[in-house]
Amino acid sequence: MSARGYLSILGATLFWGVSATVAKLLFTQQVEMLVLVQTRITISCVLLLLYFLIFRRDLLRIRIKDLYRFVLLGLVGIAGSNFFYYFTIRETNVATAILLQYLAPVFVLLYAAVTREEELTFLKIAAGVVSLAGCFLAIAGKDLSILQISNIGLMSGFASACCWGFTNIWLRHILKDYKVWTALIYAFLSATVFWLFVNPPWNLITAHYSSSTWGTFFLFAMISILIPHSLYFSGMRYLTASRGIITATFEPIVAITSAYFILQEALSPIQLVGAALVIAAIALLQLKQDASQVLKPEALSN
Repeated sequence: MSARGYLSILGATLFWGVSATVAKLLFTQQVEMLVLVQTRITISCVLLLLYFLIFRRDLLRIRIKDLYRFVLLGLVGIAGSNFFYYFTIRETNVATAILLQYLAPVFVLLYAAVTREEELTFLKIAAGVVSLAGCFLAIAGKDLSILQISNIGLMSGFASACCWGFTNIWLRHILKDYKVWTALIYAFLSATVFWLFVNPPWNLITAHYSSSTWGTFFLFAMISILIPHSLYFSGMRYLTASRGIITATFEPIVAITSAYFILQEALSPIQLVGAALVIAAIALLQLKQDASQVLKPEALSN
């Protein structure tokens, strides 16, 4: 079953990596960061909610006392990580934003060590170190230009890493009691409501975006939120938080590869070495499965 988890998360990284390059293109076309972050989660939420209201109302049932768990996942995990990630892209570049966000495995491993919620083995630590080194080499390239970043970009990057680490830990707790689609829709709802307060809908209406622009927002919502988050949340049913987030470090490899094909950005030998290290780190995780890795059978059903 763990193979299904790894494949789902790797699938999510394919969409996230490509969407990072697409976001860079949209920012160069004067698309506002806040609008891009808000529309992609709102569109995804509306589509998913309509589907559940029509076909799967049973997935919308939760205990009121657990509502705060979904709100935290939506605000910190979805809205927080998305905002700080794209803010870092705007203040620095895609490479810097991705590398800083993928400091998150370090936070997850530290959490695992302190709380002892999962077994912290030498294998996991080695995989975390190798993946982090691979991310750095893959993104920094031959000139290591990533070291020259602004203070605000650095702080927002660390914030995105904290939010992303929290997402993996908190999601794992929720999936012990609820199905993946329930967690997904309520996280999306919480994030959507939050952005409606930050940027009211009439601001979007009065902006008079063209139909082609709304089409772009729709497609971006599919490839950056709805599809990859569905895959990632599903994958986390089968993996521990540390294994899931280390596997997700494949995203930078997808990002630099898509930048090569879409933006014609050259790949250096150092970046290829970094890509090989990330793949090696993911392979290391296959050597041994945790006894507590898979959730209860009822939590695995859709």
